[in-house]
Amino acid sequence: MHHKTKTKPKTPPSLPPSSTRPLNILLTNGRFPTTIDLARQLHLAHHTITVVDPMHYHVCRFSRSVHKSIHVPAPHVDPTGYIAAVAATVESENIDIIIPMHEEIFYLATCNDDIILKRLFAPPYETLIALHNKWEFTRLLQRAGLAAPKTWLCRSRADMEKLDRTRELALKPVFGRACAGLHHLKPGKPIPANLDVREDNHYVAQEWLVGRRLCSYAVVRAGRVRAFAVYPVEDTIDGSSAVSFVSVEHKGVREYVEVLVRALGAVDGQIALDLVDVEGRGVVAIECNPRATSGIHLFSQTRALAEALVGDRDGVWEARPGARRQLMPGMLMWDRSGGYVAHMKRLMGSKDVLFSTRDLMPSLMQPFLLTSYYKICQERRMKLPEMFQWDLTWEPEGEELGRVRKRVDEFVERGTAVASVGA
Repeated sequence: MHHKTKTKPKTPPSLPPSSTRPLNILLTNGRFPTTIDLARQLHLAHHTITVVDPMHYHVCRFSRSVHKSIHVPAPHVDPTGYIAAVAATVESENIDIIIPMHEEIFYLATCNDDIILKRLFAPPYETLIALHNKWEFTRLLQRAGLAAPKTWLCRSRADMEKLDRTRELALKPVFGRACAGLHHLKPGKPIPANLDVREDNHYVAQEWLVGRRLCSYAVVRAGRVRAFAVYPVEDTIDGSSAVSFVSVEHKGVREYVEVLVRALGAVDGQIALDLVDVEGRGVVAIECNPRATSGIHLFSQTRALAEALVGDRDGVWEARPGARRQLMPGMLMWDRSGGYVAHMKRLMGSKDVLFSTRDLMPSLMQPFLLTSYYKICQERRMKLPEMFQWDLTWEPEGEELGRVRKRVDEFVERGTAVASVGA
């Protein structure tokens, strides 16, 4: 366990005072850039930040914005041990609120432990899973009267063979993340032989939408949008995972998100959408991440997001148009799809998320951390992106998967008469 008390920086005069008392806040992993960025923003608002993580060494462990880092079991390997460790941390650190950062949110939301659930900043279980499941999410869009991609549920290889092969399709697992398991099926091409579609791993086939790719990030409290950001997908390392971020204004995305949030009821949580702005059709969401995403970076060095998450002041906190941030290591490994000149302009004109003159150790420790990460990669025989997420991922199977499907399907059916999204 790592424990170090830090001196809190003085509040810049340009920022209004926080509207709430200082809180003890738990972030549910310490390894991601989004986590250290959010920790810094919350610390700027004078909150005390604790993180838990299955990794012994991660970027937040060396941040002066983090009061304590606690090593816990990996939820993917030992969910019971993970839940017990989080509950113990809540009690020992007198935690007021738990803010989930990645797929550990699903273990926490299904834990049936009131110590955790009454502090968890997340939608109710059924809503959370319906947003995450790509099939059920499309049905939710239909229920809300929003534009949705034509989508077909595939429970088996035979279902895939019945698809209209004249269409350009995206094939992806219903509980996938980012590009994991995604296949771009072009008209007339054979269905890949290595698709792991089966009863325990349903896929969706979704029309391939062409247009401007956008991401939105929103903080929602009691069914109201409290923070909001939109950014286009420009530089990526895998065709999907963005490594540069610039805030833009988009009325269509804002209205789309507000309609969806109203349809969900009086929920709390972080809701992030991947969207395509299709010419002549408008904005269409293709999937949802009901947790923290890179939209957090567009609020860097402000207390706006802290105010939206835990403050008492009313209103909507929007990312400043033109705000820019980048993940420098990712920018240096970008997939070269966006043009060299435009890429270099973004590289030279954006601040790195990790680097901070007020908090230098996370940057200085990068060589040590990379060495530690690659050692884990060798032990697990995984590539770095897979290793970095593996022990946090949620992949229900067997009886648990059956219970999840039943509860979420009943939840969606209560609010919609749509029987077939692709009809």
